[in-house]
Amino acid sequence: MGSVESGKLADLVLLDANPLDNISNTQRIYAVVANGKLYERKELDRLPKEAEMLAKSK
Repeated sequence: MGSVESGKLADLVLLDANPLDNISNTQRIYAVVANGKLYERKELDRLPKEAEMLAKSK
C-alpha cells in the first residue's frame, strides 16, 4: 500500500462518512482526485449530464 503525502501522485475518493461504520457510506462521495485534478461533488453530479448530452450530439 502507498501513502498520501505532499509531492506524491494518487487517485483518491474522499467520502462524507466512514465505510467501516456502514458499507453504504461508500456511496457518500464528497470529492475525487484523479490525475492530479480535484473533482468536487458539484462537478461529479454534472458529469453524467454532460456525457449524455455529448452522446446525443453524435
